[in-house]
Parts: sequence; structure tokens; C-alpha cells
Amino acid sequence: MTSEQITAIIAEIRADYQIPPYYDDKVIRRSVEQCEAELTRLNILADFVADKVARGLLKNFVYYNLNHRDEEFEQNYQTAIKSWQLSADSTSTEAGS
Repeated sequence: MTSEQITAIIAEIRADYQIPPYYDDKVIRRSVEQCEAELTRLNILADFVADKVARGLLKNFVYYNLNHRDEEFEQNYQTAIKSWQLSADSTSTEAGS
């Protein structure tokens, strides 16, 4: 993602999860970059701008990550992640046909 796209996601995360203004954007940015890399590893076709499911997963993952609860995210969202991965697989198979 570009810097502008990450900045937009940071603003959404702040609004969605009521992150206080004294919480440094640099911390949230690092978390976004880390979570983006992890989710991209799980689905190499991830598009966090156009795909609303991917964007939602990223924002939720960042929230859990900021609270040091990565394992809980994986546990709570494993079904959604598998569904997201499968939908990407079917899309890439259809595109390849």
C-alpha cells in the first residue's frame, strides 16, 4: 500500500476504534505495515484498498495487534480468513481459465 493509503486506514482505525489522539500515528503505521505483511502472506492476492473484506480484516488485525492480542485475532477470525483465502483462490482460478 502507498503511504497515502496507509494514512487513510490509520484515520479509519482511529475513528472505528476510538483511538485517542495522543496515541502516536507512527505506532499505528508500524502495526498496519506488520499486519498487512502477515495477511498478504496468508493471501498473496490481498488488495486492502478495493477488497472490503481484506480491509476489514486488516483494520481488525491492527486493533488486536495494538492491544498485543494477535493470537486472539487468529482464533476469532480464523473462519473469516479461510473464507477470504478461498474466495481469492476461486477468483484467481476463474481469471486463469
